[in-house]
Amino acid sequence: MNTAKIIKILDPQSQTIRETVMEDHAPVLDPRPLFEAHAGRRITMEEASTTGEFPQLLRDGLRAIVFESYAGVRTTWQDWVLAMPSDKQSEDWIETNAVGELPIVHEGTAYPEIKRDLDRTVNIRNYKRGDILTVTEELIRFNKIAQIRFDASDAGRRAANTREQSCYTVLNTTGNYVRNSTTSDNDIGANTAATTFSATGLNTALTTLRTMKDRKSGVYFGVNPDTLVVAPRLEMAAKQLMLSPLLGRVTAAVTAPADQNIYGTGITNPFRGLVNTIIVSPRLGTSYQWALMEAKRAVILQEVEGLQVLQEQVGGVQYEGYFKYDMVRFRVRDWYGVGMLNDRFAYYSSSTTAPTVD
Repeated sequence: MNTAKIIKILDPQSQTIRETVMEDHAPVLDPRPLFEAHAGRRITMEEASTTGEFPQLLRDGLRAIVFESYAGVRTTWQDWVLAMPSDKQSEDWIETNAVGELPIVHEGTAYPEIKRDLDRTVNIRNYKRGDILTVTEELIRFNKIAQIRFDASDAGRRAANTREQSCYTVLNTTGNYVRNSTTSDNDIGANTAATTFSATGLNTALTTLRTMKDRKSGVYFGVNPDTLVVAPRLEMAAKQLMLSPLLGRVTAAVTAPADQNIYGTGITNPFRGLVNTIIVSPRLGTSYQWALMEAKRAVILQEVEGLQVLQEQVGGVQYEGYFKYDMVRFRVRDWYGVGMLNDRFAYYSSSTTAPTVD
């Protein structure tokens, strides 16, 4: 229940789905030695550190482990976050006001010239993230090659998980949601609240997003929510509400004819087929948090440079770290920024209440 999942709704009418469990497996250790000459003879760390083959013998081996581990971690952020390259310390994203409908132009009168106004500027800063992995002589001499491989594999896994957590931190921060009907952003209300997951709660989120509009001109943006992200405790409720062909009805004890169900109220599930992706992730929260959004419109990840693994080197092929401390150090770095690009396209609930049927 606490496992991340991506549930693709292929055909809502036939209830055909593809459920991918984002399992986080322990790395499979390669039994081959880290230090191996081209002829196949195993060499010591001392020999490797004083030869021009050292960058290939050790660096490439550890780099491969880090990158393979990084690629092997199953993450979900790619399904709902917009990824863009960046070459600045920070990026400024400008929201312009939408222009209204075309005005009537009477005979003999000039066409009016449109004027664009800036709504707000969003600044998203890029940050370097990384640490240093140390390989010592003792790890080699005392047959602790497995520990080196585990450390390198863990570095790749941590880098992938850091990106995933960075995206979810933006998604579940209530301060990132500032739209409201009182500020003419939509017709319903705030796009964040402790909304209980239910048919009524989902309808509130849906109408809030679908009525998002420009503050000045009143033009509707036509937001089309297609992705539902839920905490693990909501997985079953989300599947029932989004995939069931019929909605169950619950009534109180019948004490008078007026309390009985009346003819004319349908039971077909109007939420069936509303979204095409349900994402279950413990990173959204440990309670009953959920978010409805149009994928890749609300949150953005700016990538300055992808995962990088560098080896310390001083003066040709001789490594100062080994000369002084019998060690060689590797730096693992990832460089990017994540932020809320446009919260008009997302509704977040910080609910701590179990889902209800109404």
